[in-house]
Amino acid sequence: MSSKTHVHHLDLSSDQIKGIRLAIIPGDPDRVDRIAEELEDVQPLAHKREFKSVRGRVGDHPILITSTGIGGPSTSICVEELSALGVTHFLRIGSTGSIQPHINTGDIILSTGAVRRDGA
Repeated sequence: MSSKTHVHHLDLSSDQIKGIRLAIIPGDPDRVDRIAEELEDVQPLAHKREFKSVRGRVGDHPILITSTGIGGPSTSICVEELSALGVTHFLRIGSTGSIQPHINTGDIILSTGAVRRDGA
């Protein structure tokens, strides 16, 4: 009996990402390839709707890159399904909004928390 797990929305299996604990999760699927240019041994895995996934490595560290699409609900699907496959750490990169007046367009933000008002 196989212990392989498959997740529906991302169209990924646990075999495809075995040993990967870190996922970089941009919103835009086009950013996946741009990020992957910085990795070694890049392998495309799946592309279903807004969810595009590739694996690669930095040195000895395997990394997954999976796009989330726009907003909290699709990000929630992505994170939940990757967690089910064994991913334990997530690095969200991309654009963001702000409700603080001292943050300007073009600023680089390293967030440790967020106010969610989207119901996800």
